[in-house]
Amino acid sequence: MKKIIVFFLVFTNCAITLSSSESDNSTTTTSLELTKCEILELEYTNLSNKLFNTSFELNIFIDDISPGNVDEDRTYFFENLDKNWNYQEIYLNYLEVRFEVYSKINALYANNTECAVSGDQEISLEQVDSAKNDLEEFKKKYNN
Repeated sequence: MKKIIVFFLVFTNCAITLSSSESDNSTTTTSLELTKCEILELEYTNLSNKLFNTSFELNIFIDDISPGNVDEDRTYFFENLDKNWNYQEIYLNYLEVRFEVYSKINALYANNTECAVSGDQEISLEQVDSAKNDLEEFKKKYNN
């Protein structure tokens, strides 16, 4: 995940350069056109950030359950998922975003094979299916 964040920061700082210059009270803005593969990387980064933020929110929620350590809170969270509607809502949101992001990333790379993809960016169809199954099982169990 750190690699993704670093990549995002470097990419956003380097990929699009806007420059403004003032002369004679006029402003000119110039932007560089991104290649198809650069746009793909940007879309991937945005999707990854969406999943990262949702995961982070879930982890913060779980950590805030008690002053105990995260592992204890995580155990408590999942043990009480059946009884707590709020926990179910938070976890359902995470599962929905995970499935959506995995599906979109898989489609991005499947539909843009001409762009070189780093192995850690690919989301396999098996991962998409697993995310879908987790979501469907959760909905079935909790009637959502």
